[in-house]
Amino acid sequence: MNTTSAEDENVRRKGQERSNIDRNTMPWIHKFITNWLVTDPAVIEKYEKEPDRVYRNDSNDSYNRNDNITPIRTRVRHSQKRNYQVQKHDNIPYVYLFGGRWRAVKKRPMNIMTTILIIVPAVLFWVFEAKWVWRHVSPALTIIFSYFWLLTISFFITAGVSDPGILPRNIHLPSSIRGSGINHAPDEYFNTVTIPYHSSENGVTVKYCSTCHIWRPPRASHCSVCNCCVAIHDHHCIWLNNCVGWRNYKYFLWFLATAVITCLLVIIISFIEVFHYRLVTDSVIQTSSQSIRDHPISLLLVIYGCLAVIYPSLLLMLHLFLTANNLTTREYLNYIYGHSKKDPNRFINVFDTHSIVQNLYMNWIGRTPGYTLVKQSDIYQPGDVRFQRIEPLQSYQK
Repeated sequence: MNTTSAEDENVRRKGQERSNIDRNTMPWIHKFITNWLVTDPAVIEKYEKEPDRVYRNDSNDSYNRNDNITPIRTRVRHSQKRNYQVQKHDNIPYVYLFGGRWRAVKKRPMNIMTTILIIVPAVLFWVFEAKWVWRHVSPALTIIFSYFWLLTISFFITAGVSDPGILPRNIHLPSSIRGSGINHAPDEYFNTVTIPYHSSENGVTVKYCSTCHIWRPPRASHCSVCNCCVAIHDHHCIWLNNCVGWRNYKYFLWFLATAVITCLLVIIISFIEVFHYRLVTDSVIQTSSQSIRDHPISLLLVIYGCLAVIYPSLLLMLHLFLTANNLTTREYLNYIYGHSKKDPNRFINVFDTHSIVQNLYMNWIGRTPGYTLVKQSDIYQPGDVRFQRIEPLQSYQK
């Protein structure tokens, strides 16, 4: 009798909780914004807290892949969710836009500031300078600048909001799971494994990620900001507010290149406008100070362009060196920079083709983004292990 009364009380309490959740309905305008336009899974979590399934297992809530598990309750969904609307992992900082097609990290909005820095000089040019350049110099300069500016903003958006190559979670799980934790993981899950290479001296190493529960492919790494593993992880770019990896590295490279070209065009065109009076004989302007008074925005754009071109130029030179050697930023900083070339245990880049032209072609042109491994716009399937919350391996925490 006591057991039956306790079970009835639990059923009544859970029914009350569900009714409270149903009363806490999301407003329709909020639902439109948070379900498609800008989706923060943490906000949806406040309104909908529904366990996909509750499993009955007689071994103290433990789960083993070989056990016969019987679902004792499955909640009926009022509407199908997408993968981007389900967030069960801890510390995942992503916000999704346009139905999961774009993403951004919920950190400092440096990407918004970068976007403003890209748009402002273009607006100043088109409003104050483009008409004069079109009439007095050449329409081609205005068209060329607009073309490279459009390329710059396009590559920036593509690199900043696309999937950098995020690897799915919970693919390589040990056979025994208790609750949301893992029991008795094999020893190899805590070691670095060397993949055979044609040379016995060097090889490619892979490690198991204790957070994502996968064996990371070669050159993949776990990003501490995004809290996920990224294929061929180069670095996390604060200006893009996104990781740079396998699927968006080419767009990042071309963003740097077109940004430098656009800055140089701003400087050159603005210089031409300021000193145009020296190139013609019938100009009413006779001095540079008079020209600056007549074209103050041109001087502003010259200064702006000279300051703006410095940082992307340095990054472009760095990545030209890295791509010429088929290196990632992580590999260079962790294994090459500050290490002696005479060290017998020095890092050997087995991915170098020993051809600068071939390395540059592979990274700048030949690399294809491929398919996303975790498509956020797909319909969420209840019980999909990739989206389940599983604690990191305990041995890594000790």
